[in-house]
Formats: sequence, structure tokens, C-alpha cells
Amino acid sequence: MSSDSLSYYHQKKDQYYHGVNPVIVSRIREEWTSILDIGCGTGKLGKVLKQKDRTIYGIESFENAAKQAEQELDHVLCGNIEQMALPYQHEQFDCIIFGDVLEHLLDPWAVLKKVKPFLKKEGAILSSIPNIGHISTVLELLAGRFSYTDAGLMDQTHLRFFTLHEIHALFHSAGFRIRDLEAIRVQHPSYASVMNDLHELLVKHGIRFDFNEAATAYQYVVEAVPFNE
Repeated sequence: MSSDSLSYYHQKKDQYYHGVNPVIVSRIREEWTSILDIGCGTGKLGKVLKQKDRTIYGIESFENAAKQAEQELDHVLCGNIEQMALPYQHEQFDCIIFGDVLEHLLDPWAVLKKVKPFLKKEGAILSSIPNIGHISTVLELLAGRFSYTDAGLMDQTHLRFFTLHEIHALFHSAGFRIRDLEAIRVQHPSYASVMNDLHELLVKHGIRFDFNEAATAYQYVVEAVPFNE
């Protein structure tokens, strides 16, 4: 992570580290009793998951958040997942969570490979990843802009950008297949007309692509399992 990205992270409001993604929570299986939450923030997600007698480990880059997470989770490491050695046992975890994390990494491909040995053969990676192909960013590009913001799809701390195609490629390259996927959709009536026009343009030029499906997906929640499952 660059020094500019680090300084910008420190300027973010505290609630950035306190969020609990309800879609992630809903996808945690009963049989997953040992979980690693990478980018655990202050441990609020882990606190929710521990209510069902699970063992929750966390990794967090920022010291203040990590210290708070230590009060909630069973074990917390403070450090950069891309740089640190991981002390876990082989096949220790039923699930490894990357909740809005992979897009912030310099090399998410390497990180997925790095954590794979610590995931049980029947375990899963659970991640949420923003879709750069959402209509809001498509329209920005058509207007000649690629403007970073304080949060959202164009969060200034995002280092990598993914469409659904690239998400599949990311996990495949690291030795995983996507077992389940849910699109979190953000739509607005103001987009309808331009989306219809863009769809017709793609059809006219023989581009076979479900534009409406992709352009309304704001985020994808991905459950990926090792090829050896």
C-alpha cells in the first residue's frame, strides 16, 4: 500500500472500521466454526459471528482498530497482510473473509494464494468486491472522468478495480472456483433511458454482453472454494 493511500486511510471517519455487511453475515454457514476475518476493523463483524460460539481470528492494518478488535475476537494480528508472515496452522479455517478488502491490496492475486494453505479443503473464501462496471462509473468514463471520491466505487484508497469477468479471473488464478455469487444492485430510474440506449448500441455492434445485468451490480458477494474441493 502506498504512503499516500495510508495517509488517506487515517483521514477516514471512524465508522469506516465499524461496518457490518449484512450480506456477509447471512452467508456464514452453521458448520463454519473457525473463521479468519482479514481487514477486521474494530471487530464488529466478528462480534456478530461469535454469538454462535465460533472462533474468530482477525487481521487489521491499523493499530487503533486492531486494539479494539482484540476486545471482541479470539485472536488479532496487527499488520499488512501482504507483508506479514502468517502464524496459523495448515487448514485451520472453515472460512476466510475479505469484506471490501481485495480492492485495497497491491496484489490481491498473491494474497489469495498466500491464505489458501490455511483454508480447509472443504472451506471457502467469502468476499465482497465493488463492480467498476456499474452504470455510474460507465457514465463517468463516457463523460471523460475517472474521479476519486471519499467512499464508494471510486474510493480514493482503492488500488484495484474489478468487473465480474475479472473477479472470476482473480479467483481462478489463485486456485479457486466461484461456488456462489450474489449481486448487490443499485439502480435508479434516471439511469433507465441511457442504459437502454447503451444496450441497443452493444446489440448493434454484435457485442454479446448482458449490459443491464452488469451495469446494475454495485457489488458482488463471492463464495469461492479451492479447486480440490
